[in-house]
Amino acid sequence: MTATEMQELFLIEYDRVTNFDAPGYTDKEISEILSAAQEQLVFHTYSPLGNKHHEGLEETELTTADLQELVSEDDLTASISQTGVLTNGEFYDLPSDHWLTLLELVTVSSDDCFDGNIVKVKPITHDEYSINKDNPFKKPEVNEVTWRLTNSGERFELITDGDYTISKYTMRYLAKPTPIITAGGITVDGVDGPQDCILKDTTHRRIVLYAVRIAAGITDPEMYQIKTIEQQSGN
Repeated sequence: MTATEMQELFLIEYDRVTNFDAPGYTDKEISEILSAAQEQLVFHTYSPLGNKHHEGLEETELTTADLQELVSEDDLTASISQTGVLTNGEFYDLPSDHWLTLLELVTVSSDDCFDGNIVKVKPITHDEYSINKDNPFKKPEVNEVTWRLTNSGERFELITDGDYTISKYTMRYLAKPTPIITAGGITVDGVDGPQDCILKDTTHRRIVLYAVRIAAGITDPEMYQIKTIEQQSGN
């Protein structure tokens, strides 16, 4: 569907849910609601906790296909500024379009037999770092795992055990979807319209139904609760 067709379907479904007894929305408001609904769908597809079957992004062909336009892969580079880095840590700049992380791997550089090994990256909190940084049984290991802290929305911090360095940091991630904008002269999140949904056609009707639930919640909180329960149950 085009953005215009999604808007038309939204208006039909919204009127059906509200029995024609709710205030209307402008083109800009509908564009913002459709864009927010698109983000909800991505989150629910990305996380196995976001859908009733508890299926994550790559657990079914359908969910994988739904978001394949958003999947990117990049080798991250170390930040120019390392001010404030923790012991044995290094900041890495995130891709400008990074939104949700799918996979992280590092290639190890060391003076022993582990040189060139590819190991997984384990996201941890700052509290976990503080508790375990001096625990020899919990610290990062050259043959097993590198720690990763979220330093800001623009960079991550990788922590090693100090006996090895990182020669390559590869990340596969989801880019943030472009807003759905129904008409020209409208701007959403810095993007000018019109702008069709870039996701697969198979997602469009679900995005519209998410949007109807959002709109119903704005005009009628009780209706929002009902629609949210329906959404979580997969109806």
